[in-house]
Amino acid sequence: MIDKKEKLKKGQKVAGTAIWLEGALVIAKTIIGLLSGSLVLITDAIHSGSDILSIIASWFGLKIAQRKADQRFPYGYYKAENIGTLIISFLIIYAFYVMFTQGCTRLFSFSQIKIPLLALGISLFDALVMFFFGKYEIKIGKQVNAQSLIALGKENKTHIFSSLAVFIGTLSAYFKIPYIEGGITIAISLLILKIGLSVAKDSVLALMDVSPSKEIEQRIVDEIESVPGVEEFFDLRLRKSGPFIFGETKIGIRKFVDVMRAHEIADSIEEKIKKKVPQVDSFTIHIEPFKSDFQHLVIPISEKKGLDSKVTNSFGRAPYFLFINLKGNEIKGFYILQNPYKDKSIRAGFAASKLITKQKSEILITNQIGEISFYTLRDNLIDVYQSSGGTVKNIVNQFIKGKLIKLKKATRKKD
Repeated sequence: MIDKKEKLKKGQKVAGTAIWLEGALVIAKTIIGLLSGSLVLITDAIHSGSDILSIIASWFGLKIAQRKADQRFPYGYYKAENIGTLIISFLIIYAFYVMFTQGCTRLFSFSQIKIPLLALGISLFDALVMFFFGKYEIKIGKQVNAQSLIALGKENKTHIFSSLAVFIGTLSAYFKIPYIEGGITIAISLLILKIGLSVAKDSVLALMDVSPSKEIEQRIVDEIESVPGVEEFFDLRLRKSGPFIFGETKIGIRKFVDVMRAHEIADSIEEKIKKKVPQVDSFTIHIEPFKSDFQHLVIPISEKKGLDSKVTNSFGRAPYFLFINLKGNEIKGFYILQNPYKDKSIRAGFAASKLITKQKSEILITNQIGEISFYTLRDNLIDVYQSSGGTVKNIVNQFIKGKLIKLKKATRKKD
């Protein structure tokens, strides 16, 4: 995966290539426009000249964004790219003004075309070159998440329309056909205005720390919820800064979890988010104690008699598991699941542990438990208490009164 600095360098390189390419086309269109007498071609050259200024702004923004964070700018210089994008939007809007006014002028007059084939040829060449290079800019812009490159790419793709407009306008001027040259120029200018306003909106929102799309937010939510030990999370905040995203949230973790384990949970969340959403540069996690009146217990049983069921001596090979919702000192409900792994030849306890984890249980009460099962449950933040047999009702009462011992290690090597 390309790191953030390499992404910025890649975007800067594309912007540099665009400066030379567009510069060559501006010179060619200006010379041919002067030689042929095509005012619409000269106007298009001016339009392309404003694009070069836009590209320079993009290149400069991506260059500054590569600077390392320092004491004055602890979050880095990424927003320089957004500022460059905003400048681009102003220049695109200015290009609209130039083309719109020229279009209005051409509604009632004609250019005197001397060498039409050369003027028509450069129009078609410009259309094809800028269309395909615009697609390339958008592709790279999306890869490195650079707004300015995407904006330039979208604007350059419209060159196929503006250049075709120049082609048709030049042809209509040569044959003295009224209104076509000016009308097409006005239509294209309005399209450019729409792009300019859209780019301005995106850059201003980014400068104001706008949250990224709902899709990205949902992907981050899914990753947080998938990490074992996270009982709840709240105050999720995301903001865009240049091509990157910064985020933070608060997570609720049960009080018995030690500092090291809580730190591991936070690291796991950050790692999973950055893997799923590569644009995330930094994600800060604040750990809060989880407060709940509810506990979810699970007890291995040998028969289906509800709370009168007897606890089985084995965990992994228990015929059934009884799950209890406990609020304070009161049982609010229970349900029973059959253990599909009781006859498994090997690692029955490990498979049963995964089953319990999926039920989001918090506490297992059992007579005996093997090492693999014990550590699998502990890795998923499920506490294990030892009972001495009897019915579920009696064991739960003992648990409520604090008479059961929480195990710190397995009772036997194998389940």
